[in-house]
Amino acid sequence: MINKDKKEGVYRMAQSVKVDDKKLEAIAKAIQNLEFGEVHITIQDGVIVQINRLEKQRFPQKK
Repeated sequence: MINKDKKEGVYRMAQSVKVDDKKLEAIAKAIQNLEFGEVHITIQDGVIVQINRLEKQRFPQKK
């Protein structure tokens, strides 16, 4: 949960989040050898529930 401090306009995490090694390894694997693309990490209630990897292949254009 994120609380907004109205005076400062700053967002703060309400609780510290622990990430287990299995999820950190999955994130590292998702970004490994990714030249072009995106990695989306979905978090619900402070817990990583899904990791999506979108890889793009780009081909050089000849002029």
